[in-house]
Amino acid sequence: MLKISENEVLEAFYTVLPYLMVLFDDEASFAITDEDKYLLIENCSNLQIKGKAGDIIPKGGAIHKAISSGKTIIMDVPKEVYGIPFKSYAIPIKNDNNIVVGSIVIGKSLEKRNQVLSTSEAVAASLEQISASIQSLTEGMQRVANSNNEILSEVKVAKESTKGTDDILRFVENVSHQTNLLGINAAIEAARAGDLGKGFGVVAQEIRKLSASSSESIKKINSVLTEIEGSVGNISTKVSDTSIVFESHAATFEEISASIQELSANANILDQLARKL
Repeated sequence: MLKISENEVLEAFYTVLPYLMVLFDDEASFAITDEDKYLLIENCSNLQIKGKAGDIIPKGGAIHKAISSGKTIIMDVPKEVYGIPFKSYAIPIKNDNNIVVGSIVIGKSLEKRNQVLSTSEAVAASLEQISASIQSLTEGMQRVANSNNEILSEVKVAKESTKGTDDILRFVENVSHQTNLLGINAAIEAARAGDLGKGFGVVAQEIRKLSASSSESIKKINSVLTEIEGSVGNISTKVSDTSIVFESHAATFEEISASIQELSANANILDQLARKL
């Protein structure tokens, strides 16, 4: 096999380089350098390290900094530099005397990571918006349910009030009955009095008419109140049913909201994991 350096570490890396290319699944490019120049560059299909074997290492870059400092330099290179975002690892290689003799360079594409980040951020934003909308709907439905409960309370009061008119109607009916008896007695006395009782007879007749009219009015009022009581009962039932439906839907929305919050938490975890890639 062709040797590129006398340094064993550089040579070892050169030996395993073909296997690393397979391991990274065409997502990383590699380079080996000595102190001054590139010894070898192996590019993947979508990430090209600029230069070729024999080219001088540019000053000020990550490789130059790693060789100068003897420390590993890790940098995120934006898309604008090479047309694709990637993470650059420049690792200094030292000899047995701890002197830097070169470096190993790895450029790992961040395109898929950024796609995952973008997707997870979009999902998180959508989930947040959906969660806010559902929360608003839940609160609105709860307000409607509360209003229905208040209406139901008022309807119950109205229903009890209509029942209270029964005593009044019975009292008026009794008065009408007594008035009718009074009219009958007056008519009898007027008949006994003959001509002297004619005026009294007219009064007796009017009293009986008033009694009959009162009795008929009581029947009509009672009929109307019965209808009102029935309508109030129907309203009460419908409002109660509506409240149950709203409360059920509100509970369902709360469950959906909890599920969305869980999805949002998972999206945040995905975002954090993607940033570590």
